[in-house]
Amino acid sequence: MAGTFRGAWRHRRWRWLLASYAVSMTGDFLYFVALIVVLYEATGSAGWVAVSAVARMLGYVFLSPFGGVVADRFDRRRLLVGLDLFRAVVMAALAFVAWTDGSPVLAIALAVVATAATVPYRPACVAATPSLVGEDDLAAANAAESIVGQISYFAGPALGALVVAVTDPGTAFMANALTFIVSAALVTKAGPLGGGRRRRDGAPGESEDAPLEMVVSDTPESIWSGVAQGLAVVRGDAGLIALIGFVSATMFLFGFEEVVHVVVADDLGMGANGVGVLGAAVGVGGLLVAPFTARLGAGGGGGRLLALSGVLLGLPMMALAIIDSAVLACAVLVLEGVGVILAEVLFITLLQRTCPERSLGTVYGLQDSVTAGTQMAGSIAAPVLVAGVGLSWSLVVGGGVVVASSVLLAPALNRLAVRVDADRRRLAPLVQRLRRLGIFGDASHAALERIARATTPLSVPAGTVIFRQDDPPDDLYVIDSGEVAVSTAAQGEVNRLRVDDWFGEIGLLRRVPRTATVTTTEDCELLAIPGTIFIDALAVAEVLPDPLRSTMTVRLAQIRHPLVEAGRS
Repeated sequence: MAGTFRGAWRHRRWRWLLASYAVSMTGDFLYFVALIVVLYEATGSAGWVAVSAVARMLGYVFLSPFGGVVADRFDRRRLLVGLDLFRAVVMAALAFVAWTDGSPVLAIALAVVATAATVPYRPACVAATPSLVGEDDLAAANAAESIVGQISYFAGPALGALVVAVTDPGTAFMANALTFIVSAALVTKAGPLGGGRRRRDGAPGESEDAPLEMVVSDTPESIWSGVAQGLAVVRGDAGLIALIGFVSATMFLFGFEEVVHVVVADDLGMGANGVGVLGAAVGVGGLLVAPFTARLGAGGGGGRLLALSGVLLGLPMMALAIIDSAVLACAVLVLEGVGVILAEVLFITLLQRTCPERSLGTVYGLQDSVTAGTQMAGSIAAPVLVAGVGLSWSLVVGGGVVVASSVLLAPALNRLAVRVDADRRRLAPLVQRLRRLGIFGDASHAALERIARATTPLSVPAGTVIFRQDDPPDDLYVIDSGEVAVSTAAQGEVNRLRVDDWFGEIGLLRRVPRTATVTTTEDCELLAIPGTIFIDALAVAEVLPDPLRSTMTVRLAQIRHPLVEAGRS
């Protein structure tokens, strides 16, 4: 089943996250309709509608980098639940404004607040998905999310129009508030979603079976430093730069066509209302190809497919310049819809496989900011180009930007996909090795892949001190070859560890300084696993795996550590 929709669907926790995403997104589209109606009825001007759209888009431009950092720094499950509940309150406030004929300025301000609370949501979901499904099912999971997005794109506005027509905009806002409450309830079912740092407080008498606690990152770094680290990750990887450049070009096209499709529809004799038909044609193309996207990105061909999807996005726009039939225009826009779904699935999957897990939300937030800016630039450029060079040449320019960008970036995107595939194949033996150790219990294949990706092999000569007693805990170590001696200041040597033994877990799990000194007795090959990644892998379990718990108990007894006596009292 791996790599198919069935394969993705077997991941129960991901299904809860997907359900939450579907409910939340449908409510968002429903609320946009209600907001437009409130503003237009209150002012009689489309300008106010445009102001609200620009204000919300600026929120993404300026806040997305920080939203991505928040998605990485905080417990994602608690964050998503909190954001949903907060947005429910904002929707209730908008309902009050609608029912009392309140100020349109206040309605726009509340919409901007809702946008600010929405900004961290998508980065958190994107960053959480790899921890819920394995590498083989990642593209299928992303494809399923894209299908949900396409369905929500249709269902949300339709429901919004129905609710507004039958009742009023205030009721529509309250309906959206309800979707957020339902979404929050669904997220709680998904279990830990990563983010923040997990820890044990090491309190005397704490049971080793106590579940790991998720907390806000306790690093002294500011949000600004988190953004700077995300920028450093992007700057250090030419593949990520190419990936963000590609999606920026596609978002320029989306912003461009939001404006120009109205002119195209009118030019084809469909009237301004025909813009909805053109948009529906794009959506139909996405839905038609979506069932066949589960295995996208398998192997090293994902980069070439991504570049091809950009061509499929741009060529239909260019073709509209010479088409004078509404039916033919809709037919070529179906082809654009195919490009949309291919681009979305391949982009997200490559980003998740390329970016370090600790920075995934931050990097997604950065690209979200850049692409929101290019989308807004496309919307601004469209009327300027139409006024300056006419509709036909404007369509050629708008579509040509994406086609040219795709062709120019194709080599870099291909190198990125080949590299990612090679990394997956290289890590496969290490993943199997980690599974055999037993210290990760029932950790998912996806979790073991993240551990393998973060693991650093070390060649350590004989007589080297790996860490000393009372040092702060950082990494967990696994012995690949050789032998180490464990000693304390009070007792001297208390143990020797060999191949497939591990050490360093006590300080990490109990939040205490290193309880002993570890020194190599011969040349060693070690695997260093970052402590935060190690803790993340265990967080889904209610208790520690038996091999880890029993070994830690024996070792604490050997050194007669106070934690042993505290646990017995």
